[in-house]
Amino acid sequence: MPDQGAALDQLRSLLSDCRNGRGGFAVVTGGLGSGKTELLQRFADRAVEAGALVLSASGAWSEQSLQGGMLEQLVPGAGTPAEVASRLAGLIMSCAGSPTDHLPKAHLLHELCTTLLELSREQPVVVSIDDVQFADSLSQQFLLHLRRRVSSSRVLLVLGEWDHCHPLASLLHAEVNRRPACRIHLGPLSESGIATLLAKHTDSRTSAELAPLWRRWSGGNVMLVRAMLDDLVAGHVADDHNLGPSAVASVLSAVHRWEPSIPAVAQAMAVLGDDCSVDVVARLAEVSTEIAQQIVAFLGTSGLALGTRFRHPGARAAVLDSLSSAERSALHGRAAEVLYHRGDDASTVAAHLLALGRLDGGCARWSVDVLRVAAEQALSADDVDAAIRCLELALTSAEGPQHVEVSRMLVRAWWRVNPSASAAYLDPLRTALWDGALRGRDVVILLWHALWTGDHTTVERGLEECGKDPRKLDVQSAAELRILCRFHGVGAGSLGGTLEVRRDTDPWAEAGTALGQFWTSSFDRQAVAAAEHVLKSCRPGETVPEVVATALLVLSFAGDIGSAAHWCGRVIDEAVNGGVRTWQAFFEVVRAHLTLRRGDPATAFRLAESAMSLLPAQSWGVSIGYPTAVLLTALTELGDLPRLDELLRLPVPEAMFDNVVGLFYLHARGHAQLACGRVLAAISDFQHCGLRMEQRGSDLPLVAPWRLDLAEANLALGRRDAARDLVTQQLTRPSTDRWTRGVALRVLADLSAPRDREFLLTESVELLRAAGDGLALAKSQRHLDRLASGTSAPAEDLADTAVAREPQGEAAVASMLSDSERRVAELAAAGRTNREISALLYITVSTVEQHLTRVYRKLGVKGRAELPRELTSLGIHADVCGTGA
Repeated sequence: MPDQGAALDQLRSLLSDCRNGRGGFAVVTGGLGSGKTELLQRFADRAVEAGALVLSASGAWSEQSLQGGMLEQLVPGAGTPAEVASRLAGLIMSCAGSPTDHLPKAHLLHELCTTLLELSREQPVVVSIDDVQFADSLSQQFLLHLRRRVSSSRVLLVLGEWDHCHPLASLLHAEVNRRPACRIHLGPLSESGIATLLAKHTDSRTSAELAPLWRRWSGGNVMLVRAMLDDLVAGHVADDHNLGPSAVASVLSAVHRWEPSIPAVAQAMAVLGDDCSVDVVARLAEVSTEIAQQIVAFLGTSGLALGTRFRHPGARAAVLDSLSSAERSALHGRAAEVLYHRGDDASTVAAHLLALGRLDGGCARWSVDVLRVAAEQALSADDVDAAIRCLELALTSAEGPQHVEVSRMLVRAWWRVNPSASAAYLDPLRTALWDGALRGRDVVILLWHALWTGDHTTVERGLEECGKDPRKLDVQSAAELRILCRFHGVGAGSLGGTLEVRRDTDPWAEAGTALGQFWTSSFDRQAVAAAEHVLKSCRPGETVPEVVATALLVLSFAGDIGSAAHWCGRVIDEAVNGGVRTWQAFFEVVRAHLTLRRGDPATAFRLAESAMSLLPAQSWGVSIGYPTAVLLTALTELGDLPRLDELLRLPVPEAMFDNVVGLFYLHARGHAQLACGRVLAAISDFQHCGLRMEQRGSDLPLVAPWRLDLAEANLALGRRDAARDLVTQQLTRPSTDRWTRGVALRVLADLSAPRDREFLLTESVELLRAAGDGLALAKSQRHLDRLASGTSAPAEDLADTAVAREPQGEAAVASMLSDSERRVAELAAAGRTNREISALLYITVSTVEQHLTRVYRKLGVKGRAELPRELTSLGIHADVCGTGA
């Protein structure tokens, strides 16, 4: 298969033979963009330079019915003697102007051919016709007359045609087959041919890298490769997804240059995408299957396509972009209908309905069901965005039961990624529940949304409806709803009958009872086994998050924080993989909570901030208090008072205080107020927390030990007797677990005589170590260390009295400083800058400076250069320096 250079040499050789009296006939064939037209033009230029008389013309699909249209183009160009030009022009006009059935026409064609033969005695004559397949019948007759007479003359007839369903025109085709002809086929460029072209404009390494890519993208199409080269020179480098402007123009030129069936088929291929068959292309292009097969094959030999798909996405995009929005919509609408009636996959049909953007006409009757099925498939594949697009379009035409079904699915889909967005679709579900038509998990999701947003009216009526007809809920749904209601502080007594009937035989009923009671009574070790079973069975996007969170916190409060963290990580990974942002955000907060209990407030702060960024603030609903509580606790431990003050001003919904999250929040906010010196505000929060627990009918010191919190606040006011009474009340309660007792003994030690403190603190440390709470353990351990060093003042404000005390060893140095001051001092003594300390501990530079000022004053030093070496050997936060946590 010759390239352009070799093909030109062949034609020049024929011209040389022609000059020597041996006329010739050549047929040049090629696909779209093969360079056929360029070759004929180059040869015509060479022939003129060689002294030949050149007559050129080209056919056009739109002019096939114009008799003599091609003949009229054969008027000789500049350089032809005036007498010769005039004579030829007259004959050509006479032939073209004669009626088709006029007998003298044959004589005129004969005279025209004879004239050309006579002229060839003086100089070679080249008749070059491009796209001869579009020749009108009169022009075909002329070419036949001439073809039969060129062999013994100095006339060279060169015809160009393209590879398609009809080689040349019908009469010429028969003539070519009877008489010898030189056939030149211009195929696609090879990889080496492309590299040769590239080498003229780039270095050898770039040519070697681009040549195989360009061959794959272009199929060797000469016009496209040259256009890509033009783009490369202009700075537009093609990649796997995009073509430059010249390349795009070349694709469109190739597709739109000829008969309308070609762009119609190309547009159908572009709209249908990669997965389509020739018969579907034919129906969409409104041509016969045979014609579609021929054009698809033609586009393939041209290098633009592989089967029914374009080689390069940029070529497909070029064809699509050439369509007006109305044209594209019409094609997508027809494609959806064709594929639906052919029984194609719902997702494929739905893609065209989405591209159409509306449901009207004939497709409206069946499209809602197609879109619903496609949405189910998308949700199964964890493609929530695709599911939502399908469902929102379906809702525009859904009616009656279909409308309820689509709304139900929309609520489920939005539930995964942005709960606040699902509010717009809840009304049909509420109506269905009141009418008795909503059941199972859909009831749970509806009531979950109501609890999440604080819609108590829907919750109360929904629970009432469930109580009327226990069959509305299967056992798993009822168990989840029980836990969910307890988490949110809502009575779920009406569900009891549904659970109790099958409690002995159904593990979900047992889990619902055990985990539900966890939020309302003393800690039950049976809840641990139930938690593990729930965690093994849950899946993000299906199980309500509060149920999973309850299971994780049960493990944590049971002292198995490592197992809780492991399960929490698995839930987050599944949520990330499934694109379930609501779960990811919620359980990032749970992970932050667990990290706090491990004693790492800096990492906990980072995780909670990350969780807040995953969902808009309004999508957190009443659960916004959970990440806020973790952030408050972390900042309190880090001593970042400016950011604490800013966070304390964040508004929270009043409905939040009805659930467990509200208890977490009040506990955290109270201690933040205490850290900021607002003792009375802290007391109000702790009292509010206790009041809420009484209203719930539960006392959960694991969640918020409000009596001990109040005791610490009263101690800060110097009200030691009130503080002692509160601690005693907590210790004498039967529900006091080892964690609560450990915290209580630490507070009691601060209220006791020096001789009793070591025993109390030692027992506190042992209890908290067994409970697995690193944060509370660290506090008790610091108190014990202070006692051992002779510094018995328990509160941070009393630590300021130790300014004049001369440090004696590691414990003495540590005892003079608050927790936050010591963290900053350790890093400063290790050589960290203020900015580095700020980044490592997640506090502002200003806060670092404030802490260091107090450290210098307490230790009696002038600056960081004089900080005691003992600080760097404490090692409590060495991991922070190493990990950047």
